[in-house]
Amino acid sequence: MANPQLEKQRQLFQQTKKALQTNQLNLYQQQLQQLDGYPLQPYLQYLFLRHRLGQVSPQTIQVFLDEQDGTFYADRLRNAWLDRLAHQQRWTEYLRFYQSPQSDERSCYQLQALLATGQKQQAYKLTPAMWLVPHSQHKACDPVFTSWMQQGLLTDDLRRQRMMLALRDNQFSIASYLAKSTNTATQDKAWAERWKAIHDNPLTWLKQLPAKAPADRNQVSLASDEALSREIIIHGLQRLAKRSPEQAYSQWLRIRDHYQFSEHDKITARKAIGTWAALNRDDKALIYFGNIPGGEWQARAAIWQKDWRAAKKAINQMNIDELGSTRWQYWLGRSQAGLGEQSAANQTFAAILGERDYYSFLASDHLTQPYKMNHRPIATSEQDMAALKQQPAIQRLHEFYLQDMLLEARREAYHLSQTRTARELQMIATLTHQWGWHNQTIAFLGKAQYWDALDLRFPVIFDTEIRQAGKTNGLDPSWVLAIARQESAFNPTARSHAGAMGLMQLMPATGRLISKLINRPLQQLDELYRPARNIELGSAYLRRMYDENQQNPVLATAAYNAGPHRVARWLPSEKLDADIWAENIPFNETRHYVQTVMSYAAIFDSQRNQSIKPLSERMPAIKPKTP
Repeated sequence: MANPQLEKQRQLFQQTKKALQTNQLNLYQQQLQQLDGYPLQPYLQYLFLRHRLGQVSPQTIQVFLDEQDGTFYADRLRNAWLDRLAHQQRWTEYLRFYQSPQSDERSCYQLQALLATGQKQQAYKLTPAMWLVPHSQHKACDPVFTSWMQQGLLTDDLRRQRMMLALRDNQFSIASYLAKSTNTATQDKAWAERWKAIHDNPLTWLKQLPAKAPADRNQVSLASDEALSREIIIHGLQRLAKRSPEQAYSQWLRIRDHYQFSEHDKITARKAIGTWAALNRDDKALIYFGNIPGGEWQARAAIWQKDWRAAKKAINQMNIDELGSTRWQYWLGRSQAGLGEQSAANQTFAAILGERDYYSFLASDHLTQPYKMNHRPIATSEQDMAALKQQPAIQRLHEFYLQDMLLEARREAYHLSQTRTARELQMIATLTHQWGWHNQTIAFLGKAQYWDALDLRFPVIFDTEIRQAGKTNGLDPSWVLAIARQESAFNPTARSHAGAMGLMQLMPATGRLISKLINRPLQQLDELYRPARNIELGSAYLRRMYDENQQNPVLATAAYNAGPHRVARWLPSEKLDADIWAENIPFNETRHYVQTVMSYAAIFDSQRNQSIKPLSERMPAIKPKTP
């Protein structure tokens, strides 16, 4: 039931906010008093203070921080205030307001504040943690580092530790800079140069090895069999493997017996070579892996080649957590079946039935068993929900959402997700679902690690639009829903870092192209944020991917995520089962995307109360690439 008083306060809030933004401060103060009791009144006070830090006293800031402790905007005000205090070098006040954790910049200013207030020992105690990073530290730490060095506390060991961190992070400029300041600068600079040289031109340098080690043991040379040269050589092999696994393997065979490589070194080198070959679906990948326990890409290489004996061996060599996953239990079952061990395969498949999971669904298909959805709605009581709604943070969240202040709503939601228990997050998710804020509901349940509330995690929304788009384009509505769910978690205003927009995350150029192809050109890009329009264009694009990719939903799904040009490169040379092809997609994101969308389509079949189409029907075999 609508609350007339609350509706008036909502309108007054917008008016008061506008008065503040236009600097009508008398009107702002008058109206602010009329908002007593409205959940977002303190947020207006935050805005007032945030933009007038030079005009208010520390006591005013402290009172606000104390009263609003635990709110996201109190944290933001504290940070803005700390930045101002640091700029003005008001160090005593800085320490009084400082709270960890903080950004590196503010942590550096904390150390400056400790030095300036005579707390040098505490500052020096905290300095090594700020020093030992692979990248250039924020310039606010420079005065602290200078003082620390002048006290003789920066040792050669600490310099070398940071140099090695930088080298291992490919930060060669800072590594070279650090090398210049050690007691053995000539040697350290030479090692840093060797590392960068082999990083830039691995084949050139590896071809020079093995070589005769210099007589002078202090002379830097990769020919020397010592720990650092071995580490640099392994780095070079890893770099070369990315460019050419074949060349890397050839160099490894030449070099390996001339150095005392550890077992870890040997596994690292061969795993890198084998993995890059497997990512390229190179038939020599298994040769490159050899007998090492190569992990998931060794197994995938064997699966791609249908070498079921090698696949079974690689899977059985995995650690207990990997081996116990539904992924590798499914492929163990596939390997057993491929070796003619059907009884063992059936037992392996049966052991992973009952999960709401891509691999469990595939195993169910092998045994012609129905899928288990395992829906467990979140149990709540009216009393608990009523109490939750009275909490100030929940009221702020609701008001931010209703006021269409989505940035602030997301900040409030993030703060809740970091501070509330799993049970509280489940209840908050129930509320946001009722409000229609579905992407945030999904995010809350993910943070709570509660996966079984299918009514909240897989809501059937925009059903009319999706059915119409499915009918127009000849697409399965559950598949379209699955794409939208994976793309944006049903956020109509989603925008990716790359610029993809809306429910089905269309790039602007794609939206314009498809709109012209269907003779309904976009008038403005903001149309992509309208659910009906986005679904119309996204579904038309999905149909285009379907038609251009063998009319195979697996290939079309991969193309929707990674682009059709990549999918064309990934096609096999001969007909291949779709589960094998999907498992060997070289992009982690796209592999996960395809497998997730396939399983989500089945879940949405269930949510839409229709018979569930098995994955075996959704995933027809992949045809070979045409010459």
